[in-house]
Amino acid sequence: MLDVILVSNYSMKEELEQSLKSNNYKFHDLMIQDINHIERYPIDDEYKTIIIQSANAIKKIDSSNNHIYNAKYIYGIGPNCRSWVQRKFSLGCIIPEHDYSSSGLIEKIKHDKYELGKTLLLKGIGGKTTIQNFLESENLDHKVCNVYERVLNEDNLHSVTAMIENGAVVIAFSKSSVEPLLDNSDINLDRVHFIVLDKSDEKIKCDKDVASMTKLVDIYDIPDIVEKIKARTK
Repeated sequence: MLDVILVSNYSMKEELEQSLKSNNYKFHDLMIQDINHIERYPIDDEYKTIIIQSANAIKKIDSSNNHIYNAKYIYGIGPNCRSWVQRKFSLGCIIPEHDYSSSGLIEKIKHDKYELGKTLLLKGIGGKTTIQNFLESENLDHKVCNVYERVLNEDNLHSVTAMIENGAVVIAFSKSSVEPLLDNSDINLDRVHFIVLDKSDEKIKCDKDVASMTKLVDIYDIPDIVEKIKARTK
């Protein structure tokens, strides 16, 4: 039975681990990209709209950052963002219906047709500029605040590299979390099955041979994830 390695941050990793173990899989939680939070008070003024580009942009914000309560609209890229806004601030968060990506969020904003007003975009250093470009193209009064940065975890990368030599299943929910494996010419991936999130604006490509590359639509559908793993490891 192949080991299953989660290399991304995931709010439901305990539930995933339990489900995998009940199906006799060994589970390893080894984030390749650590998150270094650099701004705990990014909401520095009153904004009519706050847009959260990833859950990492909200989860470490100090709960005393009271300006958030004055926002009329809070948008998030997906369920994880909404969960953290509710957990930390007991506020609602508008997310796309299905497409949990920058493009999906932009379509949701367009569909709602709200007057966004003064807008704050919370994101990470090096993150996609799709939403930022949209705000600029609409000539909206906005500010961009980089709340965190990704730092390569060399120890975890070495551990994952050693573990996949004899084959493994690697689960990744963002392009940045799996790129250190895909872009390293010294790592052999021909026995590695990748389970990745299918984002409309983030295509994960690999020029090397891999055992398989399976796309997920919903990272919170744990039974579906487990079934896809089982299908690839028969």
